[in-house]
Amino acid sequence: MVRQLINKYSGPDAVRDSLVRGLLEFEIKFVLEPKKPSEVAIVLSGITALKQAVKDKRSGFINTLIAGPNIVANPLDEPLLLSNEVDSVLVPSLWVKDLWVSLCPPIAAKIKVWPSGVEVQQASTRNGLPIIYNKFLDDDLLKTIKSEVGNCRVFTYGKFKRQDYINALQDAPYVIYLSKSESQGLALQEAWAHDVPTFVNRSNFWQSGELSWEAPQINCPYVTPELGEIFDNPVDIPIMVKGIASLHPKEYCDQELSDRASAKKLLEIIKNTHVQNS
Repeated sequence: MVRQLINKYSGPDAVRDSLVRGLLEFEIKFVLEPKKPSEVAIVLSGITALKQAVKDKRSGFINTLIAGPNIVANPLDEPLLLSNEVDSVLVPSLWVKDLWVSLCPPIAAKIKVWPSGVEVQQASTRNGLPIIYNKFLDDDLLKTIKSEVGNCRVFTYGKFKRQDYINALQDAPYVIYLSKSESQGLALQEAWAHDVPTFVNRSNFWQSGELSWEAPQINCPYVTPELGEIFDNPVDIPIMVKGIASLHPKEYCDQELSDRASAKKLLEIIKNTHVQNS
């Protein structure tokens, strides 16, 4: 209801909806916000929901409890993640796992890397305008890249409707993605699902308050040579763009980062976690 009132589609919304779609593809029975005892419970987001799930497990209503990937920004924010009741903790990418383990070593054995998926889409015609996805929010960088790209569509983070971005991907030849850090990068996956290659600025540093971390591709943890390239200097973009005819990220995305692929990975995590509790 809140999402409808403010007309905002958040990351946790996207994760939940992807999982629902994926489980339906596998014809797996599930209940959202269950009120009855559950063999396996997954708390995707919300500390309040996690507290209730831990309480239910202590009461014997839940056998296996999995938490994440949208509970907290780091494990120090919620001690319940360390409790014996939480069997596995999901994080969206490897660099996030490494960060969490460094902050809280006792949680290492529980952490499982699980990327959310995106819907399978029709491939872009590539006949339209290129896209600049501006999450870096550096006016000078944006101006420089626009001068290199020419006529294009700019989507500045927090100032556009998600559906407008999806519509633009239907005929975009490529996306220039500007960001400082991403725990996963669902907007990148949406481009790949449309067979749209992505060119991402190099960024290896994350900071939030007093916490910081360094890792390769910290703003595009799932990019591979099949999906696009990373640039150090905007002047390199026109050269990269010349090679887009050989880049077809849709096949890889459909196999590895779609709703179905994501649900399959989670089902494997559930199976392995459940076996440990049996």
